[in-house]
Amino acid sequence: MKRIAILVLTAAAVAGCASAAPRAAGTAPSATSTALPAARPAVPPEFRAACGHPGANVEVRKVPVTISHAACDLTGVAISYRDFGGATVPRGGGGTGIGNSNGFELTVHPGSLDVTITAPATHGNA
Repeated sequence: MKRIAILVLTAAAVAGCASAAPRAAGTAPSATSTALPAARPAVPPEFRAACGHPGANVEVRKVPVTISHAACDLTGVAISYRDFGGATVPRGGGGTGIGNSNGFELTVHPGSLDVTITAPATHGNA
């Protein structure tokens, strides 16, 4: 029993020593240091509750906006922009664009499945 405890403590000590020492403030990482993974794209607050929840509704506050599918799955979510209408994000492999006569456009990009919402400054039929 004593050997197992010593083995566990030794493993913990070795694991602790294996991590890199913190850098001093304001110093750049060296060419041999391991870079941190890229930060995930920010998801605007109005979209957060709808991520992964088909049937949810979102009213966009500012356009244009692109939501990364990797950060937030909007499949099946109804998205609208005040005075411009809206659409539901379709299922599928992307490459889909939905628009209306008010100028609201929702695009699902092929490959990434990112969703972009746009609307012009003015709306109505030309």
